[in-house]
Amino acid sequence: MNLFAIVQYDQSFNSNEWFILASLVAGYTLILILPKRYPPAYTLLFLFIGINSGIVFDHTISIPPFDFYDVNDSSKFEIYDFLSYIMYGPFGYLFFYLYDYLKLKGYFTFLYIIMWSIIAMFVEGLATYLGVFHYKNGYQFVYSFPFYFYIQSLTLTLFIILMKKAPPNK
Repeated sequence: MNLFAIVQYDQSFNSNEWFILASLVAGYTLILILPKRYPPAYTLLFLFIGINSGIVFDHTISIPPFDFYDVNDSSKFEIYDFLSYIMYGPFGYLFFYLYDYLKLKGYFTFLYIIMWSIIAMFVEGLATYLGVFHYKNGYQFVYSFPFYFYIQSLTLTLFIILMKKAPPNK
């Protein structure tokens, strides 16, 4: 079995590219129109956390030795793969923004993480349906939930620590 064989799923500009472009435009537009809660450096940090969370976890399980899925039209890295990572930025930002806005504590923090893990599953399901993700090597959709729950728990913990140690001047 060749772990580095390139699989081509399609060669057309179709639903997966449109999904990525629409997500990018909608997500970054929403960030621009929301009332500002953070200085620009914090906004960029929260966007980068979302982007890097996607990159780290996608590359942890989507490349050999695991190789559980391919992204977009081919198993090789392409420009829309890069854009799909940038697409994660607004999700990260909104995750922190709403948590801060709602001023959640205790049990509600746990429910918030569960809610966002379900939102992430919905978005992944839609993206999979539209051809952004192609599962392989036994990977199943439901396996993604623990990854979302873990990364959101970890990043929210870091957010809470940051807000206590270096609260932004709002």
